[in-house]
Amino acid sequence: MIRKIVSGGQTGADRAALDWAIANGIPHGGWCPKGRLSEAGIIPDKYQLSEAPTPSYTLRTAWNVWDSDATLIVTLKPSLTEGSLATQQFAVTFGKPWLHINETTPEIETEVKKFLSSHSIEILNVAGSRESKEKGIYDFCYKVLDQGIDIERKPDSFFQPPYYGLCPPSTFQPRNKTDLSSISQDIIRLEKIQVDAWIGVPEEERRNKQKLLVSVDLYIDPLVTRKAYDTDELSATLDYATVKETIETITSSKPRKLIESLAEEIAIQLLLHPLVSGLTVKVSKFPFSNVAEVSFILQRKKN
Repeated sequence: MIRKIVSGGQTGADRAALDWAIANGIPHGGWCPKGRLSEAGIIPDKYQLSEAPTPSYTLRTAWNVWDSDATLIVTLKPSLTEGSLATQQFAVTFGKPWLHINETTPEIETEVKKFLSSHSIEILNVAGSRESKEKGIYDFCYKVLDQGIDIERKPDSFFQPPYYGLCPPSTFQPRNKTDLSSISQDIIRLEKIQVDAWIGVPEEERRNKQKLLVSVDLYIDPLVTRKAYDTDELSATLDYATVKETIETITSSKPRKLIESLAEEIAIQLLLHPLVSGLTVKVSKFPFSNVAEVSFILQRKKN
């Protein structure tokens, strides 16, 4: 049974979900960009959203997916694009259930109810198209929720704002003024992942794949580790198998000239994960017979 609706406050599907929750007395919330940005201007205060530390739409999308039991994506067209596609990709990356509903979906009410009941969902993230991209998406999304969700109301005090998810609030606090070296951080380390990549400045070096070794240290708030200890559930921590797959996918995605470029791309993608507050990435290649390895090491923290 749905206890709370999460959304990002954008026009269209996001606003429909929040308005539907308010109209039906269901607690709502979620993350929005810093400054409460949307395409229509500042998000009204009536929506009880928490500001992410940056104005990035991508960051708040990731956090809302992670901070919910499952995600419902609502569009008019059957294909996912832009933010809706990013939402679906984050759900897959985080191992969260998701369902895409569009105007061509048969038996929409049945599909939504089946999805919610089969995953025992209580906190539902609702995302989808902006009104400027698909005119009429607000009304369609509102109707989908009206038909697909059976309401069981609980008092607002059941959910204590501003945090409603699996991870401790400290996970999402900006660390702009804090050096990672000065705080206690737990580390998930993947060492010497062997990958094959087209990489090198000379064109001939990029004609055939060559072996690289990639190592990462991912800095995690100790309270998250404690949550994993208490529950012994993978959903409460970072899935290192997913991290490994992400690195392999990025490495093999296209030719590059520099290992610096590859390391930066890996860092950018892994920092999108809500549980990662900072990281170290090391990429090593082996271009010379008389040199053990050539490596590039970068350190980044979440802005």
